[in-house]
Amino acid sequence: MSRLSSSSTPAAGGSTTGTATGPITITGTTTGTRIVIGDGMLASLGAAMRDVGLTGRAFVITERRVAERYGEAVMAALDADGFRPALVAIEGGEGAKSLAQAGELYAWLADQRTERRDAIVALGGGVIGDLAGFVAATYLRGVALVQVPTTVLAQVDSAIGGKTAVNLAQGKNLVGAFHPPRLTLIDVAVLATLPPRELHAGWAEVIKTAMIFDAPLFEQIEHTRPEALSSGDRRDIIARCVQWKQRLCDEDPTEKGPRMLLNFGHTIGHALESSFGYGTYLHGEAVAIGMVGAAEISRRLGLIDRRLVERLQASLEGNGLPVRYDARRVPPEAVLRAAAVDKKSRGARLQWILLTGLGQTTISGDVPEGLVLDVLHWLGTEEPAQHR
Repeated sequence: MSRLSSSSTPAAGGSTTGTATGPITITGTTTGTRIVIGDGMLASLGAAMRDVGLTGRAFVITERRVAERYGEAVMAALDADGFRPALVAIEGGEGAKSLAQAGELYAWLADQRTERRDAIVALGGGVIGDLAGFVAATYLRGVALVQVPTTVLAQVDSAIGGKTAVNLAQGKNLVGAFHPPRLTLIDVAVLATLPPRELHAGWAEVIKTAMIFDAPLFEQIEHTRPEALSSGDRRDIIARCVQWKQRLCDEDPTEKGPRMLLNFGHTIGHALESSFGYGTYLHGEAVAIGMVGAAEISRRLGLIDRRLVERLQASLEGNGLPVRYDARRVPPEAVLRAAAVDKKSRGARLQWILLTGLGQTTISGDVPEGLVLDVLHWLGTEEPAQHR
Protein backbone atom coordinates (compact mmCIF):
# COMPACT_ATOMS: atom_id res chain seq x y z
CA MET A 1 0.00 0.00 0.00
CA SER A 2 1.59 3.25 -1.17
CA ARG A 3 1.08 6.09 1.32
CA LEU A 4 0.72 9.75 0.37
CA SER A 5 -0.56 11.37 3.53
CA SER A 6 -2.19 14.76 3.66
CA SER A 7 -0.98 17.46 6.01
CA SER A 8 -2.94 18.94 8.90
CA THR A 9 -1.84 22.46 7.96
CA PRO A 10 -4.26 24.32 5.65
CA ALA A 11 -1.44 26.11 3.83
CA ALA A 12 -2.28 27.48 0.41
CA GLY A 13 -0.44 26.77 -2.78
CA GLY A 14 1.07 30.06 -3.92
CA SER A 15 0.31 33.33 -2.16
CA THR A 16 -2.90 34.37 -0.41
CA THR A 17 -4.11 37.89 0.34
CA GLY A 18 -7.38 39.30 1.67
CA THR A 19 -9.17 41.11 4.47
CA ALA A 20 -11.75 40.10 7.05
CA THR A 21 -14.64 41.15 4.82
CA GLY A 22 -13.19 41.83 1.35
CA PRO A 23 -12.14 39.50 -1.46
CA ILE A 24 -9.54 36.80 -0.88
CA THR A 25 -6.95 36.36 -3.64
CA ILE A 26 -4.96 33.15 -4.12
CA THR A 27 -2.26 32.89 -6.78
CA GLY A 28 -0.91 29.50 -7.82
CA THR A 29 2.87 29.16 -7.96
CA THR A 30 2.90 26.46 -10.65
CA THR A 31 -0.25 27.12 -12.66
CA GLY A 32 -0.06 30.90 -12.33
CA THR A 33 -3.83 31.06 -11.92
CA ARG A 34 -5.23 33.98 -9.97
CA ILE A 35 -8.28 33.04 -7.89
CA VAL A 36 -10.42 35.82 -6.45
CA ILE A 37 -13.14 34.91 -3.91
CA GLY A 38 -15.68 37.37 -2.58
CA ASP A 39 -19.27 38.57 -2.41
CA GLY A 40 -20.65 40.41 -5.46
CA MET A 41 -17.66 39.77 -7.73
CA LEU A 42 -19.43 39.44 -11.09
CA ALA A 43 -19.43 43.19 -11.69
CA SER A 44 -15.62 43.24 -11.51
CA LEU A 45 -15.05 40.42 -14.03
CA GLY A 46 -13.72 42.67 -16.80
CA ALA A 47 -11.39 44.54 -14.48
CA ALA A 48 -10.08 41.27 -13.02
CA MET A 49 -9.37 39.97 -16.51
CA ARG A 50 -7.42 43.15 -17.32
CA ASP A 51 -5.47 42.69 -14.10
CA VAL A 52 -4.17 39.28 -15.29
CA GLY A 53 -3.13 40.70 -18.65
CA LEU A 54 -6.00 39.67 -20.92
CA THR A 55 -6.63 42.13 -23.74
CA GLY A 56 -8.52 40.42 -26.59
CA ARG A 57 -12.20 39.60 -26.95
CA ALA A 58 -14.19 37.49 -24.47
CA PHE A 59 -16.35 34.57 -25.59
CA VAL A 60 -18.75 33.42 -22.88
CA ILE A 61 -19.87 29.79 -22.86
CA THR A 62 -22.74 29.09 -20.48
CA GLU A 63 -25.99 27.19 -20.13
CA ARG A 64 -29.43 28.65 -20.71
CA ARG A 65 -30.65 28.91 -17.14
CA VAL A 66 -27.39 30.55 -16.02
CA ALA A 67 -27.55 32.94 -18.97
CA GLU A 68 -31.06 33.96 -17.97
CA ARG A 69 -29.91 34.82 -14.46
CA TYR A 70 -26.39 36.19 -14.92
CA GLY A 71 -25.74 36.62 -18.63
CA GLU A 72 -26.70 40.28 -18.81
CA ALA A 73 -24.57 41.26 -15.81
CA VAL A 74 -21.53 39.36 -17.08
CA MET A 75 -21.82 40.79 -20.58
CA ALA A 76 -22.12 44.33 -19.16
CA ALA A 77 -19.05 43.81 -16.97
CA LEU A 78 -17.02 42.58 -19.94
CA ASP A 79 -18.26 45.28 -22.28
CA ALA A 80 -17.42 47.99 -19.75
CA ASP A 81 -13.76 46.96 -19.90
CA GLY A 82 -13.62 46.75 -23.69
CA PHE A 83 -13.72 42.97 -24.22
CA ARG A 84 -16.45 43.14 -26.94
CA PRO A 85 -18.06 39.96 -25.59
CA ALA A 86 -20.14 37.35 -27.35
CA LEU A 87 -22.19 34.69 -25.55
CA VAL A 88 -23.50 31.25 -26.44
CA ALA A 89 -25.89 29.35 -24.14
CA ILE A 90 -26.36 25.59 -24.44
CA GLU A 91 -28.58 23.06 -22.72
CA GLY A 92 -27.05 22.05 -19.40
CA GLY A 93 -26.65 18.64 -17.81
CA GLU A 94 -23.93 16.02 -17.93
CA GLY A 95 -24.98 15.08 -21.45
CA ALA A 96 -23.56 18.40 -22.68
CA LYS A 97 -20.03 17.18 -21.90
CA SER A 98 -19.62 15.46 -25.27
CA LEU A 99 -17.35 15.63 -28.29
CA ALA A 100 -20.41 16.53 -30.36
CA GLN A 101 -21.17 19.57 -28.21
CA ALA A 102 -17.51 20.57 -28.26
CA GLY A 103 -17.64 20.43 -32.06
CA GLU A 104 -20.60 22.81 -32.13
CA LEU A 105 -18.69 25.24 -29.92
CA TYR A 106 -15.63 25.04 -32.17
CA ALA A 107 -17.84 26.01 -35.10
CA TRP A 108 -19.30 28.95 -33.14
CA LEU A 109 -15.83 30.19 -32.24
CA ALA A 110 -14.73 29.89 -35.85
CA ASP A 111 -17.76 31.88 -37.00
CA GLN A 112 -16.85 34.54 -34.42
CA ARG A 113 -13.27 34.67 -35.81
CA THR A 114 -11.79 33.89 -32.42
CA GLU A 115 -8.04 34.50 -32.17
CA ARG A 116 -5.37 33.16 -29.84
CA ARG A 117 -5.18 36.45 -27.94
CA ASP A 118 -8.89 36.13 -27.01
CA ALA A 119 -10.31 34.39 -23.95
CA ILE A 120 -13.07 31.88 -23.32
CA VAL A 121 -15.14 32.57 -20.21
CA ALA A 122 -16.79 29.52 -18.63
CA LEU A 123 -19.87 30.79 -16.80
CA GLY A 124 -21.68 28.05 -14.91
CA GLY A 125 -21.23 24.88 -12.92
CA GLY A 126 -18.89 21.95 -13.32
CA VAL A 127 -20.30 20.76 -16.64
CA ILE A 128 -19.79 24.14 -18.29
CA GLY A 129 -16.37 24.57 -16.70
CA ASP A 130 -15.18 21.16 -17.93
CA LEU A 131 -16.64 21.57 -21.42
CA ALA A 132 -15.62 25.19 -22.01
CA GLY A 133 -12.22 24.45 -20.52
CA PHE A 134 -11.72 21.55 -22.92
CA VAL A 135 -12.72 23.76 -25.84
CA ALA A 136 -10.31 26.46 -24.66
CA ALA A 137 -7.51 23.91 -24.32
CA THR A 138 -7.96 22.59 -27.85
CA TYR A 139 -9.26 25.41 -30.07
CA LEU A 140 -6.37 27.04 -31.95
CA ARG A 141 -4.14 24.73 -29.86
CA GLY A 142 -5.15 26.66 -26.78
CA VAL A 143 -6.64 30.04 -25.88
CA ALA A 144 -6.87 31.70 -22.47
CA LEU A 145 -9.51 30.40 -20.09
CA VAL A 146 -11.42 32.29 -17.40
CA GLN A 147 -13.56 30.30 -14.97
CA VAL A 148 -16.61 31.96 -13.39
CA PRO A 149 -18.13 29.10 -11.36
CA THR A 150 -21.74 29.46 -10.21
CA THR A 151 -22.14 26.32 -8.06
CA VAL A 152 -20.47 25.16 -4.85
CA LEU A 153 -19.09 22.12 -6.66
CA ALA A 154 -17.41 24.24 -9.31
CA GLN A 155 -16.18 26.87 -6.84
CA VAL A 156 -14.39 24.46 -4.52
CA ASP A 157 -13.37 21.79 -7.01
CA SER A 158 -13.84 21.69 -10.76
CA ALA A 159 -12.93 25.33 -11.55
CA ILE A 160 -9.61 24.97 -9.70
CA GLY A 161 -6.54 23.31 -11.15
CA GLY A 162 -7.09 23.19 -14.90
CA LYS A 163 -8.56 19.72 -15.43
CA THR A 164 -10.90 19.84 -18.44
CA ALA A 165 -12.76 16.99 -20.10
CA VAL A 166 -15.72 15.57 -21.94
CA ASN A 167 -17.38 12.19 -21.43
CA LEU A 168 -17.62 9.09 -23.60
CA ALA A 169 -20.32 6.44 -23.41
CA GLN A 170 -17.76 4.20 -21.70
CA GLY A 171 -17.05 6.59 -18.85
CA LYS A 172 -16.80 10.08 -17.41
CA ASN A 173 -14.01 12.56 -18.30
CA LEU A 174 -12.14 10.11 -20.53
CA VAL A 175 -11.14 12.77 -23.11
CA GLY A 176 -9.56 15.91 -21.74
CA ALA A 177 -6.54 18.12 -21.18
CA PHE A 178 -4.83 20.04 -18.40
CA HIS A 179 -5.41 23.73 -19.15
CA PRO A 180 -5.15 25.99 -16.08
CA PRO A 181 -7.32 29.13 -16.22
CA ARG A 182 -5.65 32.52 -16.19
CA LEU A 183 -8.34 33.68 -13.75
CA THR A 184 -10.97 32.03 -11.59
CA LEU A 185 -13.52 34.52 -10.23
CA ILE A 186 -15.66 33.12 -7.40
CA ASP A 187 -18.73 35.10 -6.38
CA VAL A 188 -20.26 33.49 -3.28
CA ALA A 189 -23.38 35.65 -3.68
CA VAL A 190 -24.58 33.47 -6.57
CA LEU A 191 -24.94 30.50 -4.22
CA ALA A 192 -28.04 32.12 -2.70
CA THR A 193 -29.93 31.38 -5.93
CA LEU A 194 -28.99 27.70 -6.20
CA PRO A 195 -31.76 25.10 -5.85
CA PRO A 196 -31.34 23.23 -2.53
CA ARG A 197 -30.46 19.95 -4.23
CA GLU A 198 -27.58 21.55 -6.17
CA LEU A 199 -26.37 23.46 -3.11
CA HIS A 200 -26.13 20.31 -1.02
CA ALA A 201 -24.63 18.22 -3.82
CA GLY A 202 -21.83 20.78 -4.07
CA TRP A 203 -21.41 20.78 -0.31
CA ALA A 204 -20.42 17.12 -0.59
CA GLU A 205 -17.11 18.33 -2.05
CA VAL A 206 -16.62 20.64 0.95
CA ILE A 207 -17.18 17.69 3.28
CA LYS A 208 -14.77 15.65 1.14
CA THR A 209 -12.02 18.26 1.42
CA ALA A 210 -12.44 18.48 5.18
CA MET A 211 -12.53 14.70 5.61
CA ILE A 212 -9.29 14.06 3.71
CA PHE A 213 -7.23 17.11 4.67
CA ASP A 214 -8.62 19.25 7.45
CA ALA A 215 -9.94 17.81 10.71
CA PRO A 216 -10.70 21.24 12.25
CA LEU A 217 -12.73 22.20 9.16
CA PHE A 218 -14.70 18.95 9.32
CA GLU A 219 -15.49 19.56 12.98
CA GLN A 220 -16.67 23.08 12.05
CA ILE A 221 -19.04 21.93 9.27
CA GLU A 222 -19.90 18.42 10.47
CA HIS A 223 -23.42 19.38 11.57
CA THR A 224 -23.84 22.48 9.38
CA ARG A 225 -26.00 23.06 6.33
CA PRO A 226 -24.66 25.68 3.91
CA GLU A 227 -27.88 27.70 3.80
CA ALA A 228 -27.51 28.37 7.53
CA LEU A 229 -24.15 30.11 7.04
CA SER A 230 -23.56 33.80 6.53
CA SER A 231 -22.07 34.98 3.25
CA GLY A 232 -18.80 35.69 5.03
CA ASP A 233 -18.66 32.19 6.52
CA ARG A 234 -19.36 30.65 3.11
CA ARG A 235 -16.59 32.78 1.62
CA ASP A 236 -14.11 31.64 4.27
CA ILE A 237 -15.02 27.94 3.99
CA ILE A 238 -14.87 28.00 0.20
CA ALA A 239 -11.54 29.82 0.33
CA ARG A 240 -10.15 27.21 2.71
CA CYS A 241 -11.18 24.41 0.34
CA VAL A 242 -9.69 26.31 -2.61
CA GLN A 243 -6.43 26.74 -0.71
CA TRP A 244 -6.19 22.99 -0.20
CA LYS A 245 -6.90 22.21 -3.83
CA GLN A 246 -4.53 24.87 -5.17
CA ARG A 247 -1.79 23.57 -2.89
CA LEU A 248 -2.18 20.07 -4.37
CA CYS A 249 -2.35 21.44 -7.92
CA ASP A 250 0.86 23.40 -7.41
CA GLU A 251 2.61 20.30 -6.06
CA ASP A 252 1.22 17.98 -8.73
CA PRO A 253 -0.20 19.89 -11.73
CA THR A 254 -0.86 16.81 -13.90
CA GLU A 255 -2.20 14.45 -11.21
CA LYS A 256 0.60 11.93 -11.07
CA GLY A 257 0.92 11.81 -7.28
CA PRO A 258 -0.57 13.63 -4.28
CA ARG A 259 -3.26 15.41 -6.31
CA MET A 260 -4.92 12.03 -6.65
CA LEU A 261 -6.00 12.38 -3.02
CA LEU A 262 -8.72 14.73 -4.26
CA ASN A 263 -10.40 11.72 -5.89
CA PHE A 264 -11.66 10.37 -2.56
CA GLY A 265 -15.14 8.97 -3.24
CA HIS A 266 -14.86 9.47 -6.99
CA THR A 267 -14.03 5.90 -8.05
CA ILE A 268 -17.42 4.59 -6.93
CA GLY A 269 -19.05 7.96 -7.60
CA HIS A 270 -18.08 8.08 -11.27
CA ALA A 271 -19.10 4.44 -11.68
CA LEU A 272 -22.55 5.20 -10.26
CA GLU A 273 -22.96 8.21 -12.55
CA SER A 274 -22.16 6.22 -15.68
CA SER A 275 -23.93 2.97 -14.77
CA PHE A 276 -27.16 4.69 -13.69
CA GLY A 277 -27.05 7.10 -16.64
CA TYR A 278 -25.78 10.65 -16.36
CA GLY A 279 -28.32 12.85 -14.65
CA THR A 280 -29.77 10.26 -12.26
CA TYR A 281 -27.36 11.43 -9.60
CA LEU A 282 -25.81 14.85 -9.43
CA HIS A 283 -22.04 14.55 -9.24
CA GLY A 284 -21.89 15.45 -5.56
CA GLU A 285 -24.63 12.92 -4.74
CA ALA A 286 -22.71 10.12 -6.45
CA VAL A 287 -19.50 11.20 -4.70
CA ALA A 288 -21.33 11.18 -1.35
CA ILE A 289 -22.20 7.51 -1.84
CA GLY A 290 -18.66 6.89 -3.09
CA MET A 291 -17.13 8.50 0.00
CA VAL A 292 -19.14 6.24 2.30
CA GLY A 293 -18.03 3.27 0.22
CA ALA A 294 -14.36 4.28 0.33
CA ALA A 295 -14.60 4.88 4.08
CA GLU A 296 -16.13 1.44 4.59
CA ILE A 297 -13.35 -0.15 2.52
CA SER A 298 -10.89 1.69 4.76
CA ARG A 299 -12.63 0.32 7.85
CA ARG A 300 -12.65 -3.25 6.56
CA LEU A 301 -8.93 -2.98 5.83
CA GLY A 302 -8.36 -1.94 9.45
CA LEU A 303 -7.31 1.65 8.64
CA ILE A 304 -10.08 3.45 10.56
CA ASP A 305 -12.78 2.58 13.06
CA ARG A 306 -16.53 2.40 12.51
CA ARG A 307 -17.13 5.71 14.29
CA LEU A 308 -15.43 7.72 11.53
CA VAL A 309 -17.57 6.03 8.87
CA GLU A 310 -20.66 6.88 10.91
CA ARG A 311 -19.61 10.53 11.33
CA LEU A 312 -19.03 10.93 7.59
CA GLN A 313 -22.35 9.29 6.77
CA ALA A 314 -24.24 11.42 9.31
CA SER A 315 -22.73 14.64 7.96
CA LEU A 316 -23.74 13.73 4.41
CA GLU A 317 -27.25 12.65 5.43
CA GLY A 318 -27.62 15.88 7.41
CA ASN A 319 -27.21 17.72 4.12
CA GLY A 320 -29.87 15.65 2.38
CA LEU A 321 -27.32 13.61 0.43
CA PRO A 322 -27.76 9.94 -0.47
CA VAL A 323 -25.44 7.42 1.18
CA ARG A 324 -26.85 4.29 -0.48
CA TYR A 325 -27.84 3.40 -4.04
CA ASP A 326 -30.63 1.24 -5.43
CA ALA A 327 -28.99 -2.09 -6.28
CA ARG A 328 -32.29 -3.32 -7.73
CA ARG A 329 -31.81 -0.92 -10.64
CA VAL A 330 -28.09 -1.45 -11.17
CA PRO A 331 -26.47 -4.48 -9.52
CA PRO A 332 -23.14 -4.14 -7.71
CA GLU A 333 -21.38 -6.18 -10.39
CA ALA A 334 -22.35 -3.58 -13.01
CA VAL A 335 -21.08 -0.75 -10.81
CA LEU A 336 -17.76 -2.61 -10.42
CA ARG A 337 -17.48 -3.04 -14.19
CA ALA A 338 -18.08 0.69 -14.66
CA ALA A 339 -15.36 1.45 -12.10
CA ALA A 340 -12.92 -0.75 -14.02
CA VAL A 341 -12.81 1.71 -16.95
CA ASP A 342 -12.19 4.68 -14.65
CA LYS A 343 -9.34 6.93 -15.80
CA LYS A 344 -7.73 6.65 -12.36
CA SER A 345 -6.86 2.97 -12.84
CA ARG A 346 -3.27 1.90 -13.41
CA GLY A 347 -2.74 -1.26 -15.36
CA ALA A 348 -5.53 -3.57 -14.27
CA ARG A 349 -5.75 -2.05 -10.77
CA LEU A 350 -7.93 0.75 -9.51
CA GLN A 351 -6.21 3.35 -7.37
CA TRP A 352 -8.26 3.83 -4.18
CA ILE A 353 -8.13 6.89 -1.96
CA LEU A 354 -8.64 5.57 1.55
CA LEU A 355 -8.88 7.12 5.00
CA THR A 356 -6.34 6.45 7.73
CA GLY A 357 -7.94 8.95 10.11
CA LEU A 358 -9.86 12.21 10.11
CA GLY A 359 -7.89 14.49 7.78
CA GLN A 360 -5.51 11.65 6.83
CA THR A 361 -5.47 9.60 3.63
CA THR A 362 -3.52 7.05 1.65
CA ILE A 363 -3.49 5.82 -1.96
CA SER A 364 -3.70 2.08 -2.54
CA GLY A 365 -3.73 -0.11 -5.62
CA ASP A 366 -3.99 -3.27 -3.52
CA VAL A 367 -7.66 -3.40 -2.55
CA PRO A 368 -9.02 -6.91 -3.34
CA GLU A 369 -11.82 -6.92 -5.91
CA GLY A 370 -13.87 -9.20 -3.69
CA LEU A 371 -13.76 -6.65 -0.87
CA VAL A 372 -14.87 -3.88 -3.23
CA LEU A 373 -17.78 -6.02 -4.44
CA ASP A 374 -18.80 -6.80 -0.84
CA VAL A 375 -18.85 -3.08 -0.02
CA LEU A 376 -20.86 -2.32 -3.16
CA HIS A 377 -23.42 -4.90 -2.00
CA TRP A 378 -23.43 -3.22 1.43
CA LEU A 379 -23.99 0.18 -0.18
CA GLY A 380 -26.97 -1.21 -2.08
CA THR A 381 -28.67 -3.07 0.76
CA GLU A 382 -30.88 -0.27 2.11
CA GLU A 383 -33.74 1.58 0.47
CA PRO A 384 -32.11 4.82 -0.69
CA ALA A 385 -33.60 8.10 0.50
CA GLN A 386 -35.05 10.44 -2.11
CA HIS A 387 -32.62 13.10 -3.30
CA ARG A 388 -33.50 16.62 -2.22
